[in-house]
Amino acid sequence: MPLIKTFIAIFFGYLIAKKDMFPPAASRGASCVTMNISLPCLIFANIVPAFTPSNISALGPLFLTAFTYEGIGFLFGLLIREVCYVPRNFWQGIIIVTGMSNWGNLPNAVVMSVTEQAPFNPATDPALGVSFVSIFIVSYHLTFWVGGAANSLSWDYLPGVPQGEEAERPVTWKEKPIGRLVARYLLRIEEKPVDPPISEKDVESLKDPRISAEEKICGLPAVQFMPNDMNELDAISDVQLTRRASHLSTTSLHSQQPTAANTAPVSRRASMTHPSSAPTLHEASPVDPRSPKFPVVHRVLKALKPLTVVVTPITLTLSISLPIALIQDLKALFVDVSSDGGPAWHGPDGRPPLAFVIDTAQFLGDLAVPLALILLGASFARLRVPRPLSRLPIMAMVLVTVAKLVILPVIGVFLVQSMVKAGMIDKDAKAERFVAMFLSGTPAAVNQLIVTSLYSPDGTADTLSAFLLIQYLAMFFSSSALTAVALLLL
Repeated sequence: MPLIKTFIAIFFGYLIAKKDMFPPAASRGASCVTMNISLPCLIFANIVPAFTPSNISALGPLFLTAFTYEGIGFLFGLLIREVCYVPRNFWQGIIIVTGMSNWGNLPNAVVMSVTEQAPFNPATDPALGVSFVSIFIVSYHLTFWVGGAANSLSWDYLPGVPQGEEAERPVTWKEKPIGRLVARYLLRIEEKPVDPPISEKDVESLKDPRISAEEKICGLPAVQFMPNDMNELDAISDVQLTRRASHLSTTSLHSQQPTAANTAPVSRRASMTHPSSAPTLHEASPVDPRSPKFPVVHRVLKALKPLTVVVTPITLTLSISLPIALIQDLKALFVDVSSDGGPAWHGPDGRPPLAFVIDTAQFLGDLAVPLALILLGASFARLRVPRPLSRLPIMAMVLVTVAKLVILPVIGVFLVQSMVKAGMIDKDAKAERFVAMFLSGTPAAVNQLIVTSLYSPDGTADTLSAFLLIQYLAMFFSSSALTAVALLLL
């Protein structure tokens, strides 16, 4: 029953998006509100009263569990890519879609709904559940942004990687990354050079020596004209990336063809170059005004730039709320801790002096779960599946769905039960055990769709959309089964 209201909220998001009542611009704005305001407020309002020195030990096992799920998922994606047909421009995408899961809006909604019922404690377990889910969210950010998973999606669109219909050409296992290594070093099979296919247009251009330079320039792959935008993604969070998605997808198309205004000054400057214009020994070379005054500091900041991805509203909220929750004197300013032996500080209204901060955070945090579910439903309405369906890697789609929503949850249940027997997770920590088991069976994260659309030359990600669609359709059944199994084992 707790899952029904979750599915209804997703359906409403799907419905209003189909009716054009929730356009993409509104979705981007709602995403920014969710990630920058409501979700951090929800985490703060739950961590401060929920975490204590007695249950803070859950951080280690939950981080270990999260990274284990990601590692197993990456391994599954690697194996599926090697044994199944996968389009050439999705070889890295299938690994990420199998390893990275939706650990944000969906688990929060389910955990808050389930922990309000028996056998949980409705007074404390919902707040603890949200706090435990936030640990998985941080591990997701560390892997996807800092660990390079997001940047690795550009490998599918590098120069030389086939796109379009050519990317759908089936290849043998010996032509795939791991298969090539096995064939070369274990089976000692010599790799035969394969000439790339030549289209009719290329044949005509070879016969016609009068082909212009402009036609050669316009025929270059689109991804070659986007290196600056791709490097900027190192320091862009998923919220900022959502905000720039529509802008980059349109401007990248215009940047593919150099105009005459861009090429003409170059030729004129080259033709007007004169030996007398070169600097002499008596003339000082002009100093680049863009050069930093403190090069050492500039190099240090440049080296630390990738780490700025970690600084998000969610991670900042964790870094602020955890010390407040663990230091009794600070915690007493926000919530009543007199029953735990802490100081009893009260204002004129009989409540802690900063209780209004918790009230405000709770008020804004209540927006997070329903708004995120509506956004998820709206994203389903905008998914584009390639036609005909025979073009899709059906077997790979089925295996990825089974790996994420069937096999990995089974592994997760046994892993959590083993950690309970080993003493790493307390047997009575029902909220922690449920979160650790439930987050083993969530579908892929929608953020990958945004990043892939930015790297794609035409701004589309139809293959990924098909993978997401089948996973979220299966989620309605798998999440119910996983919830039932987890509750039986508590």
